[in-house]
Amino acid sequence: MQKTATNPSGSEPMPLDRFDYKPQHSQYDEVLGANGEIREHWHYPMQVLRSMGPEALLERQRTAKRILRDDGASYSPGDQLNISHTWNLDLLPLILSSQEWEVIENALRERAELLNLILDDLYGERNLIKHRVIPPAAVYGHPGFLRACDGIRVPGQHQLIFHASDLVRNQQGEWLVIGDRTQAPTGTGYALENRTVLRRVMPSLFRDTHVHRLSNFFLAWRRKMAELSQSKDSPLVVYLTQGAFKENSFEDAYLANYLGYPLVQARDLTVRKGSVWLKSLDGLRRVDVVLRRVDDEYTDPLVSRYDSSQGVPGLLEVARSGGVVIANPLGSGVLENPVLAKYMPAIAQHFLGRELRLNSVQTWWCGDANDLEYVKAHFDELLIRPTYRLPGKHSIFVSDLPPQKRQQLLAEILAKPRDYVAQVAVSPSHTPVLSGASFSSRPLVMRGFTVASGSSYNVMPGGLTRVGSRQDTLHIVSQYAGASKDTWILESEPEVPEAQPDDFMARQKMERSFSLPSRVIENLYWFGRYAERAESGLRLVRTAFEELNSIEPLAEHLRRVLLEAVTHLTATYPGFTAEDADFSAPEQELLDLVANRARQGSIAHCLESILHSAGSVKELLSNDMLRLINDVRDGMEYLNTNLASSLQAAPEELLDPLITTLLALSGLSQESMVRGRAWRFMEIGRRIERAQRTVELLRHTLVTGAEGNSVPLLKPVLASLESRIVYKRYYRTGYRLDKGLELLLFDPQNPRSVLFQLEALKDHLEDVSGPIRGVQVTDDMRCVLRAVNSLLLSSLAELSKLNEEGTEFPTLDELLASLEDDLNNAAQFLADRYFDHTSGPQPIEMSGRGLQ
Repeated sequence: MQKTATNPSGSEPMPLDRFDYKPQHSQYDEVLGANGEIREHWHYPMQVLRSMGPEALLERQRTAKRILRDDGASYSPGDQLNISHTWNLDLLPLILSSQEWEVIENALRERAELLNLILDDLYGERNLIKHRVIPPAAVYGHPGFLRACDGIRVPGQHQLIFHASDLVRNQQGEWLVIGDRTQAPTGTGYALENRTVLRRVMPSLFRDTHVHRLSNFFLAWRRKMAELSQSKDSPLVVYLTQGAFKENSFEDAYLANYLGYPLVQARDLTVRKGSVWLKSLDGLRRVDVVLRRVDDEYTDPLVSRYDSSQGVPGLLEVARSGGVVIANPLGSGVLENPVLAKYMPAIAQHFLGRELRLNSVQTWWCGDANDLEYVKAHFDELLIRPTYRLPGKHSIFVSDLPPQKRQQLLAEILAKPRDYVAQVAVSPSHTPVLSGASFSSRPLVMRGFTVASGSSYNVMPGGLTRVGSRQDTLHIVSQYAGASKDTWILESEPEVPEAQPDDFMARQKMERSFSLPSRVIENLYWFGRYAERAESGLRLVRTAFEELNSIEPLAEHLRRVLLEAVTHLTATYPGFTAEDADFSAPEQELLDLVANRARQGSIAHCLESILHSAGSVKELLSNDMLRLINDVRDGMEYLNTNLASSLQAAPEELLDPLITTLLALSGLSQESMVRGRAWRFMEIGRRIERAQRTVELLRHTLVTGAEGNSVPLLKPVLASLESRIVYKRYYRTGYRLDKGLELLLFDPQNPRSVLFQLEALKDHLEDVSGPIRGVQVTDDMRCVLRAVNSLLLSSLAELSKLNEEGTEFPTLDELLASLEDDLNNAAQFLADRYFDHTSGPQPIEMSGRGLQ
């Protein structure tokens, strides 16, 4: 008999085999019931999917992928520079009925309350240990228990502010907890992005299905952050992230923007005079609440990892004295110990006097003698987990290992039994995913989230659902395996939004101010510099290619000067300055200095630096800017793909797409960014770099090595500085050195001239400096003013005059050297003034022989 789905409105039933959905019948399926019929809450969604048809679904899947890419939604498998992958979202949501969700919601709320009681007890009276509910070794032997955190309390009745549980549904349809995340629970940002994308690509289905919204959860989150600082109406809450190109860097930037908090790294904070301070462009600002998304061991090196350079030294001591609130508090990592799953029923009886609403997967602790005997007897059937998360240490299904590896793992467990638990290898429930033009079945794990609110916890109505990469896999705990799904909770009645403004919102002062960490300003500054450096380098290489293939080629010695200038300006030594440089066939060297990422100073290296700087300030960039950043990344891939074949055609055309993208990036920053300090520092970097590139190019082409015959080089110099058309429009009598210098050095209307850059620099420095305090100008401004005066007081006739031998232009060389020094000094003074701060407390280095 054919399986069908029926629309509640009574329309024609849908044959499921049209989508070729073949779940594993031995597993619990989220769409089909035990009798093979579609579950009631899936009727209407399935009818809509049928009406769309496979091609429309595939097109919407492609649209979703494009939106994720444009949003910069990505994950990084590690801390490798710029190694990231676009977030994978399956078009089909996981849909749960309101009745089913009510059970899960109450269970998650209960679990958060229970974990809160455990955390309070372990760093307080420790009655669980005194009353022998849990053995002391399960706590004291766990690295997540930080003795330095004993007695520290978060204001209010909640010690645990955030919590996440990973849930699976077994073959009997029962939801089980397979793990808790309590240090810095991740996934809320990805869940929010999933919802945002799916609402855009399937708006009618989302609207007509009546899905619970996520906004109330994040409003409760913001309210709780403000409540944690009881002394101020508008506390400074900072979002502490581990940094760009870490696993969750996108989520951190996305959530910081959504919540409205400054995104900071450990080096943006310092401890002084019993408080935590944000090192901002305006100086030091006192921090009231640290919303940390960093594990315990990387938060304060004075507490956990003494050998680590990460973290904020002294942060815990400030929290102990009440100078700052950390959410979640340090030491909450002890709750992630899977050993607690074994004792959770007894803990529930101790604190709540009842059975758990949500059970954990059955767990045996190898540190218990009886449990260890059971593990040895049933070893091949179990999942082995370390009690503490470490790099390279993962959960292992013993059945996946060959016999030799099984014996090796068992030996490791017997050597350190307290460090391992064993759990039942649960076969998770299955759900359909879009696979090509059909459906296929995948196992799923759902992560649910809670945040402290009022006297209990607010549960996100949904969560982050992840599915396996294969139908038969059990390895879906990692959020990077397979794909993710939006999680829809259907409304049983109209959802009531929280009233606005409530007491919390009414107390907040609507101030138009935002302090940027010095690190952010520095990255914007270098973003501007590297963007200009890459663009000028690409233009110069393209000009060199054009001259090599020109119908009026340069003389051999002038071509040599131009190619040597390419090496000098990109600093890709030895390059064309080497004694054995091949000037008869320079194309391979030119392409290498463009595309070789490992070569310091290459164009590819500059583009990598652009991506790195942009990744570090992603929260400040618009969606359009992020799209162009993605285009830069794609342009690099296109360059590498077509590098070999470019020598057979016009290689300069290979560079055009990247130049166009960089120009678009520059134009967008001019037209779309607010003229605040962030934009001005980006412009300062761009103007310094452009002035330096122009000065260096003039020195290495028109001044040195040309033996006085510089006029033929003026044409490629003007072309690489995007000024050849302007020159022809101004001067129609051919190329003359004095006229070229007038345009490139002195013309205040030419956006490529040195004077234009210096005047722009002066304006930007005046703006970011604010009112001048004192009599003298700052060192960086002094360098810029000296450069402007040197330029304006120079005589064009003297600059164009050769020496007695007729081989060099000494006055021009002297001016350009002076300008180069002033620009370099201005850049250094800028860094000293705005980017470098005196550091706060530092950990004392220790060794086995005592203090050093």
